[in-house]
Amino acid sequence: MKSPFISRIKIKNFRNFKDIDILLSHKQIVIGENNIGKTNLIRALQLILDPRLSDDDRQLGESDFFNGLENPMENGEEIEILIEVQGFETNKTLLAVLSDATVSKAPPTFRLTYRYYPVEREDGTKQYTYNIYQGDDEAIPFSYRQRKYFNIRVINALRDVESEMRNSKKSPITQLLKDYDFDKNELESIAQNLKSQSNELLTMDEIKDLVSNINSRFNKVIGFQPDTDLHLETMDFDPNRILTSLKLMVGQNKRPTSETSMGLTNILYISLVLLSLEDRTVPSYLRFNQYFDLINLDNSDILGDCYEITEKGGFKLRNELTEENLRLLYIFMDESNPNQKGFTLLALEEPEAHLHPALQRIIYKDVMHGNASILMTTHSPHISSVAPLESIVHLRWTTDGTQVKTASNTGLLPNEKQDLERYLDVKRGELFFGKGVILVEGIAEEYLIPKFADLLNKPLDQKGIMVCNINSTNFTPYIKYLDKLGIPYVCITDGDYYAYILDPKKNDGSMIKKFHIMSSEHDNNFDLCGFLGNENVLGILTSLQKIKPEELFDLEDQDLLVSEYGFFVGMYTFEIDIMRKCMSNPIALEVIYSTFNELTSGGEQQQANFKSELENGNYYACLRKIENSDNGIGKGRFAQRLSTKCLKVHIPDYIEAAINQIIEKVDASS
Repeated sequence: MKSPFISRIKIKNFRNFKDIDILLSHKQIVIGENNIGKTNLIRALQLILDPRLSDDDRQLGESDFFNGLENPMENGEEIEILIEVQGFETNKTLLAVLSDATVSKAPPTFRLTYRYYPVEREDGTKQYTYNIYQGDDEAIPFSYRQRKYFNIRVINALRDVESEMRNSKKSPITQLLKDYDFDKNELESIAQNLKSQSNELLTMDEIKDLVSNINSRFNKVIGFQPDTDLHLETMDFDPNRILTSLKLMVGQNKRPTSETSMGLTNILYISLVLLSLEDRTVPSYLRFNQYFDLINLDNSDILGDCYEITEKGGFKLRNELTEENLRLLYIFMDESNPNQKGFTLLALEEPEAHLHPALQRIIYKDVMHGNASILMTTHSPHISSVAPLESIVHLRWTTDGTQVKTASNTGLLPNEKQDLERYLDVKRGELFFGKGVILVEGIAEEYLIPKFADLLNKPLDQKGIMVCNINSTNFTPYIKYLDKLGIPYVCITDGDYYAYILDPKKNDGSMIKKFHIMSSEHDNNFDLCGFLGNENVLGILTSLQKIKPEELFDLEDQDLLVSEYGFFVGMYTFEIDIMRKCMSNPIALEVIYSTFNELTSGGEQQQANFKSELENGNYYACLRKIENSDNGIGKGRFAQRLSTKCLKVHIPDYIEAAINQIIEKVDASS
């Protein structure tokens, strides 16, 4: 059963946010660089929903206004935070408590608003106050009473897990124990037995001797005083507090949690909080009298299928239940034994703290698997890489404040979604963490383009620009997704020149495309040649409706057209374009064939042939030798080694243009 969730957040003039309005789903992953507003986004929700905030905590000040406003309080500016909630149809408690907050019935939607605004005093000066109200009526407050039934629990990034685990009031174990209806008579009997057994400690000779020594020393100090004898007493086992004395221990040797690793304690803490937030409509345990009160009601036959008796006469939920039985049990319990707890949303900041990358992915999957509504912030690519595409909320700084983009309704086809999710999984979600992205089709570009940027004195790391190798020319799903998140990008792809030649297998004058050849002067008739790269890019841009078919200019104009949309297309392949760029520079050519010589397992004759072919412009022959598995090189290895010694003259013009454009885009949005 899907739980209630925040479906919309609208923020005006609060801290990083000038004016945002975003739609959300049941579980969201919030990503963005440091100081971009992830914590402030959660703080905005806390102002409305967090029961731990006092009235003073909800009173803001001038520093809480958007930074771009000049003298906001003097000028009477307002802060407004609006949230809408959906998914509460099965929660009768919320339906009753928040009926006044309803703003839509299709789909059912609650609205809650925080407004911080000036009120004019009698002397004409302004005093700021706040109001939190339900629906569209500012006269209907959302107060402490309603917040008991619908609230938010925030686990901060700088959390002291060990302290909270030790604290009997804050410990999630204490919260979980409150979900059970313990028999008070049984607790009292246990307390009395514990007290009786602990009193045996006082009969030990060592204890008696200690009491005697204490009294003797005390009496020497104060002399004779009536009724001053000292005694030792064991712990008072109060049946009302006995449950809070329980401690969680780890391992066969029952180590306290304070003696386990910080990472393991962190996972344990988050797991316990998630368990405490689970829907309790269907209890996992029923006392004997609870069970038989329910068994006498209509439609109670489902209880026998779902519960089994314990050794002490209670009833425990069976481990393996069919979906149909669970559905029927939920309906029965919801009608016969309604849960009056309301609902708590969970905001979890940076759960990756102190966790190994593999454990980061594990805790994320556990968090996202449960029924609780989750809003999670993270810097971890290990978490973002396994997140559903629709769950990503991307924060990005602009001159107009932090902009927030969500990945809902990406328009991806099912196969595109699968390809992109698999890419993100393997590449550890690097697509999300750049201020800009260069999409490339192969490993050679992945190695060399960052080095080329360094040679141009435009290092990509300083601008937060990522080079993402998608291992194909299928740029479409990546462009759709980056457009949706508002992340600037450019795409670099091979030109893959070809010419039409007579089909040697036919005598009817028909033509075929011939690849892996070099252009020559007689190919200037563009009816007799083409570029597969351009054709692929134009197909992508038309399918994305970025250009119309009638905008397809002549071949010589296409590079200019596609560059306007962030595509930069080579002439041949990446490696050959590098060779061609430096054909008139002996030093640069020396770098290329020395790189080949260092890597090849071939002999001197092969090295000499490579050098001769390179100098004579027979670049495809050179590329075949690099790709030849017998040489033990490969394009990736060659590019990796070349990146350690390449020169500025090796950089093809279209690569330099792509680097310049992505830097301009990033600078323009910063």
